[in-house]
Amino acid sequence: MKKGCFLITMLSMLLLLFSCSKEMSDEGEGPGSPANPCDYAPYTTGSSFSYINVNRSKDTVSYTLTVSGDTTINGNVYKKIGNDSVFTCSGCENGIYTQVASILTFQGYQADDLELTYLKDDAPAGTSWQDTISVTNNGVTSTGILEFTVLRKGFTKTVNGKDFADVIAVQMDAIAIILDNPVPVGTISTSYYGKGVGLIEADQLEDTTRLTAYAIQP
Repeated sequence: MKKGCFLITMLSMLLLLFSCSKEMSDEGEGPGSPANPCDYAPYTTGSSFSYINVNRSKDTVSYTLTVSGDTTINGNVYKKIGNDSVFTCSGCENGIYTQVASILTFQGYQADDLELTYLKDDAPAGTSWQDTISVTNNGVTSTGILEFTVLRKGFTKTVNGKDFADVIAVQMDAIAIILDNPVPVGTISTSYYGKGVGLIEADQLEDTTRLTAYAIQP
């Protein structure tokens, strides 16, 4: 049971990382038009995205993430996105969006280079897919599953007084594997991606992250 409890903690850490390093995208056509490959994340060097995170106590944290260029991981090219305290890599191919994030040692546990598929822009509402993650401690490995589900597509959402069109809502749920049995942990977040802008809002149990400004370079 100790491994299961840690896995829930690790998933919470993963949520924190996503809260501080969300995905972005470039300009696209209006609502109802067909999506171009990777239309929701064509990162360009120098583009920046500012967010505000508000928790239940109304404490706020503002930060800006900047695209700093390319990097290659396991033969795949990713865009480097972050600031002085957060760094992640994001890639896209044929409308499938992935993120590589590293979580360093925590209480003796370590998880490295987690490659997660956070969005499939051509998947219809109701579609789900899963990523398996592993954490290790003194040679002992624990396994968990992150399940992503497209809740809704092609709608308009207002964030900080601005309307964003052609939005895709994706829910991320956690499943712990305990004694070889899947045990649902619960919903970690619901993220909203606007076409031409990227992540515009992420709702978690304890806080909400919203886009406040962005500048996309050609």
